[in-house]
Amino acid sequence: MNEPGSSRTSCASLHKTIHGQKRIADRDARLRALDPSASFIVQAPAGSGKTGLLTQRFLVLLAGVDAPEEIVAMTFTLKAAGEMRQRILQALECAKSDRPPQQDHERHTWELAQAALARDKKQGWQLLDNPARLRIQTIDSLCATLAQQMPILSRFGSVPTIAEDAEPLYLDAARDTIAELELGAEWSDAIAHLVQHLDNRLDRLQGLISTMLARRDQWLRHVADPDHPGLTRENLEAAMARLVTGALRELAAHAPQAGASELMALARFAAGNLEGMESPIAGCRDLQDLPGRQVTNRGQWEGLTELLLTRDGSWRKSLTKKQGFPAPSNANNQQEKARFSEMKQRMTTLLESLQGEDAFRRRLALLRGLPPHQYTDSEWKTLQALIELLRVAAAHLELVFREQERVDFSALAQAAIRALGDAEAPTDLALALGYRIRHLLVDEFQDTSFNQFELLKRLTAGWQPGDGHTLFVVGDPMQSIYRFREAEVGLFLDAREHGIGQVPLEFLRLTVNFRSQQGIVDWINQHFPEVLP
Repeated sequence: MNEPGSSRTSCASLHKTIHGQKRIADRDARLRALDPSASFIVQAPAGSGKTGLLTQRFLVLLAGVDAPEEIVAMTFTLKAAGEMRQRILQALECAKSDRPPQQDHERHTWELAQAALARDKKQGWQLLDNPARLRIQTIDSLCATLAQQMPILSRFGSVPTIAEDAEPLYLDAARDTIAELELGAEWSDAIAHLVQHLDNRLDRLQGLISTMLARRDQWLRHVADPDHPGLTRENLEAAMARLVTGALRELAAHAPQAGASELMALARFAAGNLEGMESPIAGCRDLQDLPGRQVTNRGQWEGLTELLLTRDGSWRKSLTKKQGFPAPSNANNQQEKARFSEMKQRMTTLLESLQGEDAFRRRLALLRGLPPHQYTDSEWKTLQALIELLRVAAAHLELVFREQERVDFSALAQAAIRALGDAEAPTDLALALGYRIRHLLVDEFQDTSFNQFELLKRLTAGWQPGDGHTLFVVGDPMQSIYRFREAEVGLFLDAREHGIGQVPLEFLRLTVNFRSQQGIVDWINQHFPEVLP
């Protein structure tokens, strides 16, 4: 039983949390997000009132369904699920009062909750007495539920323990894989090749396999079929060439034109002093203009990168003979001494002028991390051996899971996917869920992994715009925290552009931040688009 006045206090707390304001800059986007007939992807930075918006949308949906179980909200943590449930129940409790709040936004939440309560009364749900009917759960909990309902297809007789730290399982599978070297297995040659490639360090091979198993949802679907056309050398090299070309195109687009001719002259000077040496700067000897945007121009861009940046990716502040600028004291005569001094001073001046070109600097630094766009024969043989061994390691990991009755999050999500079948052959469970679930809400969508993204596609298979189903995902790619669980922030950007499965998503952006000072928000929004467009 609540103490007198406690309901009023909790309502005031709720209203403060959901941010009552006369008029906020992104009000139209927030109102649009409450359309119960449309699907959305919402970019909501920290402090933007994301949970309040999810609460409001959930209330809107409650007012239009036949049963509360038709709405499923998924989060990534128990804490987030509990907070969302509390917000919704608190809003319903506040709506029992006939006195509307004074603030516009508070009144709006109260009105939505009143409509939900009216539906509750008509349908006899009694949600305040039966809060378990609100399907607000973690995505891992949903996966476990799905796997348990179809034990044969999911390959889980019963739901095993989830290993928060699965590294020991990966290491066990890696050891079992390497042990087959002495058993004469058909992939023993692949193991032997990789051991030799890693200087006969079995511990390094074990660590490599373990690391790759932790990220298997990124590669297993590509390498599972030995005859997959995407695994040919030609196709892999073409894919890498596209990646490099795209990076060079971005780099060239951000290269400052002012001072370009001076940079070319200085690069030619430096290259001339490094002739016959292994420095990439030597490849700039004949540069007359900024390099082009094709893979054939990569070497010249790498030379400029070496000339301009330190190892940690910052602009150089000093120059030595390693960059092609000998000390004047090393000159053979006075004329050469003056030349060395002049060119070094000109290069120092140029570097100072580049201090504000941060986008250009970042793209130069990124160039160093790109893979080669072609394999040597030795590299190709090593890659083939690794692909073959990874298939075997993935199978050993499945055996480890069964033996120890523990699995990782990726295996749990994969089991749920198997339980749902595919779009062409959905299981009875998938068909039943498609009938029972009308609305899906996903919080912290930027923390979604490949497997979880695929799960959403299976859950929404067959949904069409206007058929009464909606998908609502909200998150912020600037604050992905679950990289250790193979979250892939690029999936947020892909969903924004292409939707999820057959469900197109309207993009909305929340811009008002209720926590940070505006100057901090503006700085973050200015700089992060360079990293996360």
